[in-house]
Amino acid sequence: TDGAGAYTAGVKIGQGEDGLFYILDVVREQYSAPKRERTIRLTAELDGLLVDQWIEQEPGSGGKESAESTIRNLAGYTIYAERPTGDKAVRAEPFAIQVEAGNVRLLRGDWNQAYIDEMKTFPVGKYKDQMDASGGGFNKVATDNYGARFAAMA
Repeated sequence: TDGAGAYTAGVKIGQGEDGLFYILDVVREQYSAPKRERTIRLTAELDGLLVDQWIEQEPGSGGKESAESTIRNLAGYTIYAERPTGDKAVRAEPFAIQVEAGNVRLLRGDWNQAYIDEMKTFPVGKYKDQMDASGGGFNKVATDNYGARFAAMA
């Protein structure tokens, strides 16, 4: 729902030649379904064709239909849907370890404060969308078996 309900979060993450991980951009908002799809498309256009797009497929038939809709929306881009399993905190642990070790940097942006605030309260905070997207994106970049440098989770 636009302005209410669940958040959608997208995180653009990459690994530099220095071995550090960089959060390059974060998009987070409460969208209606059509506005969410427009934003995902615009974000993919801004990222360019060399950035792989990853989306989380929620459980159930509604999640499958939503993922299929987003994949159709991003025709021409490299996009993958993933059905995560297990606890969000467990999935985010590899990313959190790298943050704690000082191996993650944020590109300065107007999204920084809300992002940091959510990270500080994870996993007990009200919102977990940005951490979920960050952990998912990190896991893709850190275990890169297909040559992509960036991942974005929506």
